[in-house]
Amino acid sequence: MDTTTHAMHHPAPYPPTLKWRHVMTRLFIVNELLVLVGALSMHATERLDPKLTQVMGLPYYLLWMHCIGLCALFLNGTVMLILARRGWRAMPDAQARHARLGLYKGLPGTVKWRMVGTSLLTVCASAWLSRQLFIGLLGSPLGASLPQAYPPFEVGLFNTLYGTIVVYVFEYFQDRHALSQAREETARKLSAQAQLDLLRSQLDPHMLFNTLSNLYVLIDDNPAQARSMLTHLIDFLRSTLAGSRATQHGLGEEFRLTADYLWLMQFRMGDRLRPQLTLPDELRDTPVPAMLLQPLVENAIKHGLEARKDGGMLSVSAMAQGQQLVLRVCNSGIPAEHAANASPDAPTPSSNALSPLNPSGSGFGLRFVRDRLAALYGEAASVDLLHLSSSNTTEVTLRLPLNATAS
Repeated sequence: MDTTTHAMHHPAPYPPTLKWRHVMTRLFIVNELLVLVGALSMHATERLDPKLTQVMGLPYYLLWMHCIGLCALFLNGTVMLILARRGWRAMPDAQARHARLGLYKGLPGTVKWRMVGTSLLTVCASAWLSRQLFIGLLGSPLGASLPQAYPPFEVGLFNTLYGTIVVYVFEYFQDRHALSQAREETARKLSAQAQLDLLRSQLDPHMLFNTLSNLYVLIDDNPAQARSMLTHLIDFLRSTLAGSRATQHGLGEEFRLTADYLWLMQFRMGDRLRPQLTLPDELRDTPVPAMLLQPLVENAIKHGLEARKDGGMLSVSAMAQGQQLVLRVCNSGIPAEHAANASPDAPTPSSNALSPLNPSGSGFGLRFVRDRLAALYGEAASVDLLHLSSSNTTEVTLRLPLNATAS
């Protein structure tokens, strides 16, 4: 097995924040800011001191501070990175410890003291190396126009030590901030997942009880039809068991489950239910959250069609609009208790706000779908509720990222 394949199957045993590119890019930016601040402060100090007989100038200090900063960055930074990596490699519970304590606080005490001692040595070495580099640059054409004065080793040591301490403090608080954000994100995901699990546990018996109620009515009226419906119910529950527990599946599978559910509902409603499913072939493999349409279809039947003597139309369609997948569930009618609140031919003011058709937000199906999309896609998904008074139809429109995996 080559090195690349090995790395793909065996990730680094140290935290991902200890990768060279990740650390050095951040430290280089901090280093440049410190160089600029240090050069400006030293130049301002000499300009404000009337006792000085020689003014070095800002270019002189910029060159000096760059020598200090770059030597400390590549020498001290590289050594500290190597020590931190080796410390994390030696811990069997590195990932759990890093998630609990953070990058630097999670290191063993022996590694921390080793890093402190080594850091003092590298600071001295960086101060000496930066002075030699600065002297060499002053003697080159680059520094020929600058004052030919060499800072004492003590000045270089102080500058290097001061800059190193500032970088260490910055890195510590940056790690604390990253750890706090990671904990908040983990807590948010766990909370959202717990809420979705609760809603899903409510959804399964909710659908089952409605279907069994329909079956109960048919037992006396039409026993043969009841037996046939029970057979189809068993097949439906068997096929939806995996779907109701899956995170996501193809849109074609979602439409198949919806078609099965509508077929069962037609036992109860007969010609009063006129379903229509529209799914373009190119969207059949598009990933969507499992059991996304079923609660909306159930709501449409319960609140929009069952109360109507002549039933009505129920259409489920899918289409792509740019980088969005648009799913629509449209049904005839509107619940009578909400008719006065509906705005004719006008969508809701905010797609994720509570709809005027359901001001309390207590509708189980719509709340379930809204909460799932918010947890999985955030602001990238939306739910719109619209009543068209001209045709007396209610339409729910879902918009979510096309070909996006729910996270």
